[in-house]
Amino acid sequence: MRRRPELWTLAAFTLLAYLALAANAFAAGTVRLSSATFSAHESDRAATITVERSVTSGHGEVRYAIWQHSAVENVDYVRVKGRIDFADGQATASFDVPLVNDDLVEADETAKLGIFGAYPQRLDAPTRATLTIVDDDVLGVRDALNPLALDPPPTGSNPLEGARFYTNSSRNLAGTVIKQIRHRKPKAAALLSVIADQPETKRFGAFNDQPGAAVAQHLATAHRDDPGAVPLIATYRLKHVSCGGYADSPEEVERYKRWYEAFAHGIGSQRVVLFYEIDALITTKCLSRVGLRRRIDEVRTAIGLLAPLPHAVVYVDAGAGDAHNERYIARLLRRVGVNRIQGFFTNSTHQNWTRREIAYGRKLVRRLGGKPHYVINTAANGRGPLIPKSRVRFGNSFRCNAPGRGLGPKPTSVVPSRFRNLDGLFWIGNPGRSAGACSKTPNPPPAGEFWLDYAIELIRNADYRIR
Repeated sequence: MRRRPELWTLAAFTLLAYLALAANAFAAGTVRLSSATFSAHESDRAATITVERSVTSGHGEVRYAIWQHSAVENVDYVRVKGRIDFADGQATASFDVPLVNDDLVEADETAKLGIFGAYPQRLDAPTRATLTIVDDDVLGVRDALNPLALDPPPTGSNPLEGARFYTNSSRNLAGTVIKQIRHRKPKAAALLSVIADQPETKRFGAFNDQPGAAVAQHLATAHRDDPGAVPLIATYRLKHVSCGGYADSPEEVERYKRWYEAFAHGIGSQRVVLFYEIDALITTKCLSRVGLRRRIDEVRTAIGLLAPLPHAVVYVDAGAGDAHNERYIARLLRRVGVNRIQGFFTNSTHQNWTRREIAYGRKLVRRLGGKPHYVINTAANGRGPLIPKSRVRFGNSFRCNAPGRGLGPKPTSVVPSRFRNLDGLFWIGNPGRSAGACSKTPNPPPAGEFWLDYAIELIRNADYRIR
C-alpha cells in the first residue's frame, strides 16, 4: 500500500522542526552550577550560589531549589525556590540561601541544591551541588552547678532539678505506631499513649554512619519543637559478642574514638542529658585482658570528649545490681574517669527492682568517694525481674523481652530527698522495643523493632511506685 503524500510531508515537517529546535538549543549553549560544592559560615547570614552559562547572547533562564540533608530547614537555613534570568551578554548569575545564625556549637551541616527547567539553553553538569554550612561558634564555659542553664537554677546538687524533658508523642517510637494503627486497633492505640506521652530517650549507635549530623539534627528538632525542653539521649556503640576472651581490634578502637569525636561535636553547646554507652561495663567479664584494656581506653577517651561539653549532663553505664558486685564495677568506673562527668546510670538492660538499684547505686557512690550522682532505668521494672528456676543455667534473671513485666516509675527528676545522689528515674530502655531473638516468646521481632504486644503487656502490668 502506498503512503499518502500528505503524511510524508507532515513527517518531514516534524523532523525539520525538531532538528531546528535542537540546533537552536545547541546554539543557545548550556547552563550549569559553577561548582558541585559550596560552603559558607553560619555567621555569613547567607550562602551565594553561582550559575554560569556558555553562550551569553540573548535572554536565558533557569530554575533553582534547595532541600534538606543533614541541615534542617528553618533551623539551619531558609528554603528558597525561584528563577534566575540572564540578560543579554550576562555570563553568570547567582541566588542566595539565607542561613540561620545561632549561638549553638554544632557539627558542620549540609543541604542539597540544584537547577532545572533551563531555557533556551540546555542543562550541563553539575546540576546538583552540596552546600556545607560551617559552624563558627565556640564552646562556652561550663557552669558545674547549672550545666543545663535552667531558670530558675537548681537549688541543690542535682543538675536535673526543675528540668522539663523533651516529649514528642507524634514522633517517638510509640507515637509512630499509634499513627499506623489508630484506625485498625483504636484500643491498642489509646493504650500506647501511656508510653508516647512520656519523654523518650533517643538512641544512637553504630547504625548512625554520621553520628555528629544525626545527633545535631535531633537536638535541633527538639529545640525547634520546644525550646525550653531538655532532650534525653543514649548511645549503644560498642560491639557486644559472645563471651570468650574477645577484644576490639586496634582499628575498631580508632573507629570508636572517631565516632565519639563526631558525636561530641554534633552535641556542641546544646542542652542534653546523655546516658553514655549502654552495657559498656557490664559486659567486660567477656573480654580478654587485652580486650579489657582496650575497652577502658575506649570509654575513657569518649568520656574525655563528652565531659567538657558546656550544657551536657553525662552518665556512664554501670550495669545493674543483680549482675555484678559493686566492688568490681566501682573499680572500672574509677578507671574510666566517672568523676569527670555527673555520674553513672544503672539497670539499662535489666528489670531489677528500683529500690534494689538505689541500694546498688548508694554502694557505688560510697566506694567512689561520695561524689558521683546516678540515675536508674525504670522502663520495664514495675514487676521486678523474672527469676529463672536455674540461675546457674540462665543467670540471675531473664532480661530479653521477659514476659509478665510492667512499666516502672515514670521519667522524673523529682525523687525523695532521702535518696542522696539520685538525680532521677528515666525510661532509658525505650519500653516496647524488642531485644531480638533471645526472647522466651516464640518468633519475636528483630532487635530494635517496636513490639506492640510486648508494649501493651508492659502498660497493663505497669506499677509506677518506687518498689
